[in-house]
Amino acid sequence: MSLVLLSALSTLNYRNLAPGTLEFPEGVTGIYGENGAGKTNLLEAAYLALTGQTDVSRLEQLVQLGEKEAYVRADLQQGGSLSIQEVGLGRGRRQMKVDGIRSRTGDLPRGSAVWIRPEDSELVFGSPSGRRTYLDSLLSRLSARYGQQLSRYERTVSQRNAALRAGENWAMHVWDEALVKLGTDIMLFRRRALSRLDELAREANTALGSRKSLVLTLSESTAPETYAADLAGRRAEELARGSTVTGPHRDDLLLTLGDFPASDFASRGEGRTVALALRRAELELLAEKFGEKPVLLVDDFTAELDPNRRQYLLDLAASVPQAIVTGTEHAPGAALTLRASAGRFTQIEPQEVQA
Repeated sequence: MSLVLLSALSTLNYRNLAPGTLEFPEGVTGIYGENGAGKTNLLEAAYLALTGQTDVSRLEQLVQLGEKEAYVRADLQQGGSLSIQEVGLGRGRRQMKVDGIRSRTGDLPRGSAVWIRPEDSELVFGSPSGRRTYLDSLLSRLSARYGQQLSRYERTVSQRNAALRAGENWAMHVWDEALVKLGTDIMLFRRRALSRLDELAREANTALGSRKSLVLTLSESTAPETYAADLAGRRAEELARGSTVTGPHRDDLLLTLGDFPASDFASRGEGRTVALALRRAELELLAEKFGEKPVLLVDDFTAELDPNRRQYLLDLAASVPQAIVTGTEHAPGAALTLRASAGRFTQIEPQEVQA
């Protein structure tokens, strides 16, 4: 796979961003400004345009106040050719195009971007659903088939839950057969991928200066060998609850630091280190799969009070073909520096940065 670079990003009616186009060079682009100036929104728009993914609960949250629709476009250079990826947003809907042709998220270059942000600490201290989302999002980008099987599985769980709420015990064997087949595929793929993800996260955690070992394991509510029996054994409970309580949709990615669960015993600084290690592992795993390192988006490197982690982020940005790094200060060594103010971005000349 040839190198993918974000040559330009265009936005219209996206959050607080002024409409317009920004061009990006290879290397590091540094964006600085006060909080609320639009830095995070710009990275969010770039990540959406590159991957088709967003974690907002309602798409209309991305649309500027008073407007009905928003639009983002990424101009990508890949192997000497230009490709255009567009995302249109409205209430409850998202429409994507690649070079003018209607597309789905799975049609976009799956290894194109990694986004590091202060909120990543929630991967450590937050709910199991957040860690599942991290894992499923990464694995869906590594394997289109995983993404397809996960979508089918989630749809089957939803339909089975409806049957449980209706008390349709007679139909459970039909749903159980589909659930076991899809769920088993998901569990086996997770296990295979986690062995390498664990290695990479351990290495990154050590490189970040942690003196405690990091281990990634899966906490599974069932196993492929016992899945069908476990479903049957909890049938009465599921009918009472009206929901499916066994399967990979209930699993957790356990993060053990030293000998204890990081979610319960890690300090805030240790949690931030673990989160950074997960993102570095994500970047390396995508690079191994697709042969090139993704575009790296780093939100607010200045939020890192620990000098070691701050320098680690800057060194990581400098090690990839292209990175966009935001902060309340200049990013040292940037090929391009932009000042953010009220959703607008102004290029700063090198002599002004040095001053």
